[in-house]
Amino acid sequence: MLATLATMQVLNQDLQTVGLYTRVFNNQIKRQKEGTIQAYPLPAAFVEIIKPSNYNRLLNGVSESDIVFCIHLQHWFTDAQDGTFDQDLAIYDLRDQTIAKLSGFRPTACSNLFLTSESPDYDHSDVNVYLVEFTAGFIDSKGSKYDEGRPEYVNSNPPTTLDLEISKVNELNNA
Repeated sequence: MLATLATMQVLNQDLQTVGLYTRVFNNQIKRQKEGTIQAYPLPAAFVEIIKPSNYNRLLNGVSESDIVFCIHLQHWFTDAQDGTFDQDLAIYDLRDQTIAKLSGFRPTACSNLFLTSESPDYDHSDVNVYLVEFTAGFIDSKGSKYDEGRPEYVNSNPPTTLDLEISKVNELNNA
């Protein structure tokens, strides 16, 4: 998904067309406001994987759940010099591009993504944030012995100092 988002062409702060800066979400936006993170290029997209709340067991160690991907879009805007001060309409173009790019996209071990929610930021400075959430069905086969990526199970004897003597009984006497 990160590579797919990074193929989106956007205008950066220097009005050059570049690939969208895309990373895994790690509270970059909050840390940027606090000044505790190095600067990164804008616009940017941060992908947060919201863990599944409940898994349903299928067969042979395979489980399924819905998984939510929250895309944190971030865009810098001050003034377009056309009387629309403090109205970052370009964030909606970024939102539209993101929805067009990810709708129907199929992440590994998932069904196709579908848009489930979005939330604009109505309390921002010159850096605007827009959240877009997609949901997909997720199949987790890592618990299955049939998963091709799972290491092969090796049956071995545990180290022990226990000595066993086994006697064979050929006949039972009924007394």
